[in-house]
Amino acid sequence: METIRQLKALWAYASWCAQAPAAAPACDSFWTWTAVAVVTAFALIGLYIIRKMAKNFLAVRAERQRLVEASRVADPDTMSRYRVDPENSIPTPPQQEGIERRIQTSARREKKVGNSR
Repeated sequence: METIRQLKALWAYASWCAQAPAAAPACDSFWTWTAVAVVTAFALIGLYIIRKMAKNFLAVRAERQRLVEASRVADPDTMSRYRVDPENSIPTPPQQEGIERRIQTSARREKKVGNSR
């Protein structure tokens, strides 16, 4: 009940100050708090708009970077032409049998080439 009475008194004060001249000394606090409320409301609205603009700007920038990165990489058709086949890319180690014979044969060839020079 007390709260309702205080709200009614505040309403009467605000109504009287709204009708009175702005220079009335009794209404200084009313106009001060009204100005603070208006400035706060505009600041919050401005921050909301700036936040939306910054979010949009960052999204556009990220999309441009994604497109630049995508243009640096070849398209899937080109990538498939140059793809490495893991089955054929690893050289098979020489067979153990016959390696001694191949080394000796190679050494004999080197001696022959070295003697003929």
